[in-house]
Amino acid sequence: MPRRQDQDRVDRFGRAYKGSQRQIQTYVNLRPIELSQRIVEILTPSPPSDAHLDWVSPLATKGYAEYRDSEFLEVLQLGKYTDALSEFWPTQGPCWDALATLSGDPFKGVILVEAKSYLNEIYSEGTKAEGSSLRQIEKALAETKAWLAVPEFADWKGPLYQSANRLAHLYFLRQVAGVPAWLVNLYFLNDPYKPTTLKEWRIGLRRVKHEIGMNGILVPFFVELFLKVADSY
Repeated sequence: MPRRQDQDRVDRFGRAYKGSQRQIQTYVNLRPIELSQRIVEILTPSPPSDAHLDWVSPLATKGYAEYRDSEFLEVLQLGKYTDALSEFWPTQGPCWDALATLSGDPFKGVILVEAKSYLNEIYSEGTKAEGSSLRQIEKALAETKAWLAVPEFADWKGPLYQSANRLAHLYFLRQVAGVPAWLVNLYFLNDPYKPTTLKEWRIGLRRVKHEIGMNGILVPFFVELFLKVADSY
């Protein structure tokens, strides 16, 4: 099942009250063409005229549901990779802020979106997995680090675990499943909830890349996009 929304953060329809969750809901449901165009443009400087994104979450018609584990594969029409994902990563994996399919030469595949509206939202308490689940995560993170040429000693299970596990799922789709996939980290500018300027984002993200061991590393099939807020609530 899709993730149950925290009732302190959303109304009875699943509509978020504030923050990045509110902003991505607004873009996907009320400004999808603008969002799609910005993403396609950042993927290539000369986007094909037939490029099209079909947003599958978070949709108002589906209660703004967000998906994880096998469900995120199914809504992207990738259900045949469910068993492979369960071998790669334990349950309770990343819950995606937004998901879309991409069509139009030369790009065809899927888009995974992680949205943030202030810097500290990037950080977390780290993984709480134990036993076999932790060993499975450690193996997946090690494979992803090797793919990206990230130093083994970089801490991917601590405060920046959210970023690490998203990269791991990009690795899974691209390298394990062989699915064309792109990870979009979307940063909202000056959200009324906790306003963050472009300058503040750039300074903070440099620190994040240093802490995660990715200074100077160009991540394939990954882009960062800064957007003005779509909803001032």
